Amino acid sequence: MSLEPYNSAAAATNSETDLIAGCRASQPEALAELVKRYQPAVLRICVSLLGNREVDDAVQDIFVKILRRCDRFEGRAALFTWIYEITLNHCRDELRRRKRKRWFSLQALPTAVVDNLPEDARPVSEQIEAEELQRRLHHEIQQLKPKHRELVVLRDLEGLAYEEIASISGIDVKLVKSRLFEARQILSRKMKAYAEEASHASK
Repeated sequence: MSLEPYNSAAAATNSETDLIAGCRASQPEALAELVKRYQPAVLRICVSLLGNREVDDAVQDIFVKILRRCDRFEGRAALFTWIYEITLNHCRDELRRRKRKRWFSLQALPTAVVDNLPEDARPVSEQIEAEELQRRLHHEIQQLKPKHRELVVLRDLEGLAYEEIASISGIDVKLVKSRLFEARQILSRKMKAYAEEASHASK
């Protein structure tokens, strides 16, 4: 039984099953649609976890893995969850390969994290120049343990649900929430202390 050619014009109404079936059959339209749909998210995660260094190569390698593993997708989880898992694992492998201190460039994250600061930390932080606040927040995020940092990226940058993060990270939802709470508390304390110091220095 032959597959019907994948119709990219009807991508919005086609199911993930149709898309993955087209990729398994190496249909060019399906492959192009897969990249179009998921490349932006894969790129964001790679930049967030790896920095800009060789990020294009990382994205390319990830999509090669995705296409090679299409036959393994069973549909138990959403397709994007499966792709995020492959992406996260690739980034972990790359960081281990580099054997250096992890560096993260989270351009979109500062606003999300600042929004999660306790109310009493926000008024002071708002007195600081936004650019300087972002720079400091980037620094503090870099200091987080990997187990915290990855979850902050997936939740606050990518906006994934707790259940999705649990599936991708291989831990249960309760632990996801616990670690995110810890990470945000750490960032909150660091940023509040920094904001207060900056406020006193400006007087």
